[in-house]
Formats: sequence, C-alpha cells, structure tokens
Amino acid sequence: MFATGSQGVVPAGYQVSVLDSSGNNQISSNDTIIVTDAQGQTVSQSRLSGDDIYALRFRESMINNVESAGKGWDFDPGLQLVKIRDAAVNPPENRLYTDKYGWQQQETVLERNQFWEVVNRGGQRFMLARTSDNQGNAIRPSDALNDLFNHPERYSVDCATPMAIFNLKATLETIGEDDFNRNVGQITLSGWYDQQDGNYDGGFIGKVRTAQAGTITVNGVSNLAGETALFDPAKGDTLIPGNSYYFDKPGDNTSDEQGWNAIYLGLNDQGQHRFWSSSVGVVNLNFKPDSWQPSSGFSNYYLGAAIANPNIDRLQSWDMDGSVRA
Repeated sequence: MFATGSQGVVPAGYQVSVLDSSGNNQISSNDTIIVTDAQGQTVSQSRLSGDDIYALRFRESMINNVESAGKGWDFDPGLQLVKIRDAAVNPPENRLYTDKYGWQQQETVLERNQFWEVVNRGGQRFMLARTSDNQGNAIRPSDALNDLFNHPERYSVDCATPMAIFNLKATLETIGEDDFNRNVGQITLSGWYDQQDGNYDGGFIGKVRTAQAGTITVNGVSNLAGETALFDPAKGDTLIPGNSYYFDKPGDNTSDEQGWNAIYLGLNDQGQHRFWSSSVGVVNLNFKPDSWQPSSGFSNYYLGAAIANPNIDRLQSWDMDGSVRA
C-alpha cells in the first residue's frame, strides 16, 4: 500500500524496505518505510504512526483469512441474509429482547445450533452468537465467530454479511482474544448491520458516492438513480489490499445479482486485480482501458465508488491491553 498508486499498481522495479527504529524485528510505530525506484533512488519515505500499525495488522488479517477461506459460505438465495443450515427450531420460539433504545421487543427464534441462533426481528433475519449452550455453559464470542470459519458448510449468507464477518475476524486477530471478547458484546449478523452502533456499515468506515441515472453504461444497460458512482481515482478512490469494495450491476436494484461485495487482495503475477467474493472465491480481473468495467469476470458490472476502510478508532479503543501499540 506504500508503493502502489490509487489504482493498486506498483511501478516496475519499485521496492519497499523498513528501517527498524525500535530494533524489535517487527513493524511497529516510528519505523520508517522507504520506497525506492528501479534505479535505487528514494521515491518516498514515511514514518509509521500508531494508526498505520492498526491498519496494517487489520488488513494483513483480512487478506490472510480471505485467502484461506476458499469460496467461503454458500450464497443464500432470496436475500434471506443469514441462515443456519439444517437447524430449524420447530415450532419457532417467541421471546423478548431489549432493543438499542432500551425497549422490550418480541423476536422469533427460527434456527439454532451450538454457537448461533437466527431470529426474526420485525421481518428481518439476524444471526446472534449464543452466550451460553444448552447446559448453561458460557460461550465466548470468539468461539462462535471461529465456528463460522471452521465449519462454513453449516451456514449460508448473502454477499454482504461476509464483509462484517471478516471485519470481526480481523479485529479479533488484531487486538487479541481477551480484548475482543471483553468489548464485542453479543455478535449480531445481518448483511452490513453493525450491532455496535446500529449502522449498516459492517463495522467499517465507509465512503460511498452515488450517480445520477444514465451516467454509467455497461453492455448497453445504464444505471438507475442512486446506484453507486463509478470508481474514480481522480475523486480520491483508492484500491488498497484488505479493503472492501462493491461491483454494481447497472439497472438492477432489486434482484439477488444486483451487486457483489468483494475484498481486494492486490495484484497477481500477471498484473491482474484479485478480488474475493463469498460463494465465488477469488476472481482475477482486468479492467477495460480507461474504465473500471471488468473485461472478464463480473463482466456485467462496474467497480463502484463504495469503499470500506478499517475502523481504526474502534480498534484502538478495544485494544485495552495495548498489545498492538507495544
């Protein structure tokens, strides 16, 4: 990310080195990143801040977990968002819960396994991490989260929920198990929903631009008003490995295939852009010249101006033992 431009491309011959100012043999704050060109001339150098370290470790975890996830979780048709497979509660159970405003509301438990429950709240499905098992033994949030990765065949989701899942996993691995379990609360998954603040940003810091109708055309189909604008480095959009992005299908804002959320993994050896999307896996893309429309893979889509960056403030506030800063 230090040598790449906004389009995710590293110029030929560029190299990145680290001046280990602390002498601890690992990247840490106050280390200096030096970028040199093919002639060995220094192009840039910058000192790493605490924010940089959180971002680096978070994105490293995102990439490692995505690389090892294969195709991830099966896509759940019909936009049910979340589902525990072969785990229906029959008959469904009604119970009360306290919403974020402190009001008592009713929810219906639809599915349950050892670590998770799917409930209906006001017509929307949410997957909740269980806090205790059937014998009353406590279940740690990290154990419930890890079951999603250890047994993906037990779950099916839409293409947005994995973004929140990988965010939580990267947070866990960045700050450590104790701080994660101390701060995360009861994990609640449903698309981009973030139970920490009730926003639909998956726990990321998101940036989205939308377009006026008819300004983007892919294979003869134009976008609708409110669909994402085209990715544009001239407007500050950047491709950074470990960030989440969105491929938008113009003219479609209702079907299961209206768009794909994807995590960027960087360039492969052939110079193709590597993206991962749930139930699809890694897709290697070339973009059409002077365009952010793929020439293959996601060929009916365009890369939208919807970018999700790590929530550094949250990582810092949850890192109560200071292990990342150490």
